[in-house]
Amino acid sequence: MKKFGWQFLALLFTIQPVVFFAQTVERPKPGFTLSIKEVDPSTLSDGYPADYHKLLVTYINISDAAQKDWWDQLDSLDMLNMIVLRDGAPADELPAMSKLRKFREAVGSGRRLSTHDIHGPAKVLKPGESVTFSLEISGYFDMSKPGTYTITVNRETYPWEPAKSVTVWSNTIEIVVPQPGAQTPQ
Repeated sequence: MKKFGWQFLALLFTIQPVVFFAQTVERPKPGFTLSIKEVDPSTLSDGYPADYHKLLVTYINISDAAQKDWWDQLDSLDMLNMIVLRDGAPADELPAMSKLRKFREAVGSGRRLSTHDIHGPAKVLKPGESVTFSLEISGYFDMSKPGTYTITVNRETYPWEPAKSVTVWSNTIEIVVPQPGAQTPQ
């Protein structure tokens, strides 16, 4: 019995470090960065309201390998998370944001969209290359009220595999919407 007790203790101390290290999940480094900037409202084509805001989102491949399916990696523009605050509080959402949430839930729980479902064959994005696309932020959030809007976007590297995913954040920008009749800030 004495021998069994020592063997049990030895086994217990041997297994403990294995269990401890097995719980540590090393997340991979992201293979891309995101940055945003506002499209100059004066350059928007006719048909856009004067208080409409549009962003340019730049996706840069910072990995050492070409990304054949960079759009699939991005899982379409709709997989960007948008954080929009008006004077420090969440901005009012528009119906398109609710529709986007329902789309994400459907895609997340069922069939995953492929690159061909969204935009046809993907372009290869070599290391250091980038692609820029527009995000009509005013289509998702009411930005017509006066105030200072802060906007950031983020994206999970593997949205369907949370255990190995890392959140990639863009820079944060400010858009000031003046009071009616006030001069536009320079």
